[in-house]
Amino acid sequence: MNDSIKSKTDKVVGTIKENIGKAIDSEQMELSGKLQNLAGETRRKVEETMGKSVQISEDIKESIAEKANDLIDSVRR
Repeated sequence: MNDSIKSKTDKVVGTIKENIGKAIDSEQMELSGKLQNLAGETRRKVEETMGKSVQISEDIKESIAEKANDLIDSVRR
């Protein structure tokens, strides 16, 4: 299952469990729901951070290539 779908599923199922736990006065189910919701949120933030890391590394790679090309061009002159 795609991590994005898994994180959204965990958040939805976690919220449902939490609300059912509150409704039936089950601390265990409520806690289980909160933990599942937190797992989904954590997974989403990890995905977001990984995406940003990939973008930053691409930006750095591009910047290095530009600087290297500028240096090569200045040496050839």
